[in-house]
Amino acid sequence: MSQIGFLFEQKYCIGCQACQMACQVRNQTAVGLYPRVADNADHKLIGPFISLACNHCEAPACLAGCPVGALQKREDDGIVTHDLEVCTGCMICVNLCPYGACKENADTGKIIKCDLCVARLDNDDEPACVLSCPLKVLTVGTLEENEAAGGVQEGVGFTIEPTGPSTRFIPI
Repeated sequence: MSQIGFLFEQKYCIGCQACQMACQVRNQTAVGLYPRVADNADHKLIGPFISLACNHCEAPACLAGCPVGALQKREDDGIVTHDLEVCTGCMICVNLCPYGACKENADTGKIIKCDLCVARLDNDDEPACVLSCPLKVLTVGTLEENEAAGGVQEGVGFTIEPTGPSTRFIPI
């Protein structure tokens, strides 16, 4: 397996939230419900800014706690997916994820989370958040590629949890 994850160059993020809005549009969620959450330069005037979604962890707490198997980790790339048809809306994953990546969708009574735009990736396209970033500071690749590009686990405002997050940061 070659784990896929986000690579974020925090130093150059301008807090425009284009990634957050693209994710919301792609997932057709209600206003205020964002699978990806990014700092807003209108509220935080000075960076570094942060943009986070599901970290597609090595040992996802959400997956371990899902009683019906609605969350799955793909064997070939490590992406954590969510099956809306199987999900019962118990919200156990919401409580277990140390990053708050699983969010309750009040419209469906189930959860919403980043799936790394798996359908787009499977068609050799970029995730919506990556495609929308005007400065191209958010990319996606294998952990090996992201680390070869200088990515490290530590980011400003990011705590490394025992779940083994796959997001990598270019040091500031």
